[in-house]
Amino acid sequence: MRRWTAALTALCLIVLSSPQAHALVVVGQEYEPYYFNNGSAGIGGACYEIVQKLCSLEKSHCKFKFAPLRKFLTMLKEGQADIGCPLSRSGPRETAFYMHTLFRGRYSFFGLPEATQKVKSYADLKDMRIGVLAPSMTEISLQRIHEFADKNFKIEPEKTIFNSLLKAQKKNYALAYGNRDVAMRWIEKTRSPLREVPELGEPVAYSIAFSKKSFDPQRFEKIQRYLVELHKDGTLEQIARKYRLTLTQDFSAPRLPEP
Repeated sequence: MRRWTAALTALCLIVLSSPQAHALVVVGQEYEPYYFNNGSAGIGGACYEIVQKLCSLEKSHCKFKFAPLRKFLTMLKEGQADIGCPLSRSGPRETAFYMHTLFRGRYSFFGLPEATQKVKSYADLKDMRIGVLAPSMTEISLQRIHEFADKNFKIEPEKTIFNSLLKAQKKNYALAYGNRDVAMRWIEKTRSPLREVPELGEPVAYSIAFSKKSFDPQRFEKIQRYLVELHKDGTLEQIARKYRLTLTQDFSAPRLPEP
């Protein structure tokens, strides 16, 4: 009996020490084409597929969850989630998380043709109401433009980029401001008449974030090596093309110019 007990105890210790014993929790917001609920097909998106590759290389079981942006950040900060994607960079975020930049894109303005045709410069935003996901880095980008334009338009905070787009379509707002890739995918899927205002807006880079509650520098360095290998063998490029996203040319965030 003692031998059986000792054997069972040893087996339990092996299981608990296994890399798969602790399931990594991955969180993202509904943000197609980066991370989204794909109906009966399950979760989809470039972030989802890349993190799946990392989970396989780490020999870890991963649980994928959705949360609004603020909750998503809280989960990462408090260690309720281990990995988050996509997330744009900021000083406070880089202090709280390890971040590896993967994609580059833009924040852009969208509206009905009757509104977008009038906008050739930031001065043309005068007296417009513009919807934006808030609080978020998208909102901070719009606030910079707001300051540059002498606060000549009104910022309307919304809980999602999709609310902003829908209200622009319904003429509640003149324009919506948000990630170009996300907005264009929504416009395509919903057959929305919204159009992009050309040239205005700001560049943005998106990263995978790793909670410092779960990852130490050595483990993060190992993850970075995996990502570099996935970049070299073309895996990241293949995933980016599938979702019509653009990989950053290096793994650092570009500096965002003031408007």
